[in-house]
Amino acid sequence: MGRRQRTQMERAYSEVKARYMTLRLTPGEWIDDVALSQELGLSRTPMREALFLIASEGLIRAQPGGGFTVRPLDLAGISGLFEAHIVTAKAIARLVANRATPAEIAELRAAGAAVDDAIGRRDAPDIAAANAALHHLEARIARNEYLSALAARIHDEGQRLGYLAFGGAEDWNARRLDDHFERVSHDHSALIDAYEARDPDVAETVAVAHVRLFRERILTYIAASGADDVDLSGDLLASVRLGTADVRDAR
Repeated sequence: MGRRQRTQMERAYSEVKARYMTLRLTPGEWIDDVALSQELGLSRTPMREALFLIASEGLIRAQPGGGFTVRPLDLAGISGLFEAHIVTAKAIARLVANRATPAEIAELRAAGAAVDDAIGRRDAPDIAAANAALHHLEARIARNEYLSALAARIHDEGQRLGYLAFGGAEDWNARRLDDHFERVSHDHSALIDAYEARDPDVAETVAVAHVRLFRERILTYIAASGADDVDLSGDLLASVRLGTADVRDAR
């Protein structure tokens, strides 16, 4: 691939992924790569290469007959996401508590401050992106390529859910958002303090509580808003509610 084509592919990748994260590509939507290429002033080949790359990350789906669709949002998928999130969060928290260097602790604090800044501005895309960046950084510091790959997929999907539930789709119930964001900031600070203290038990406890906080925010949003972007078919809401036994069993 030549430099110009690679540059075009990277631009297409960034744009499509940004649209995915902010629901400008709606769940289940058919992606018209020809129209998208024309809109962005790109040739079709780098656009399709970008789409195949994003498909390999699980965010969109390559269809057998050709073409791509956006990964749907449904309760079954959300349930599976949080099951995996609980398991990876526990493992990553313990590894980071044992492996983080002072320089990496400083990186984590800077990333946490970026989340707080976005929260202060009530910028839904920036909140979701900064939060995902913080947790991607945790996964990198854990220094385990298998966990890092799984965490990347979890936090990419979590970023889309975060945008939806942090006010990106609609600004609803500001008081609940204020309470939620206060708890988010507290969790981030407590988690980084545990990393700095090299206390894997406390880090694991805070990490699990943080995932459960996010899960409850998503469920509250779905219940309160009707969530047109989420497929509510089936009696699956209870399956998303990971209780204490589920967390214990994930050890």
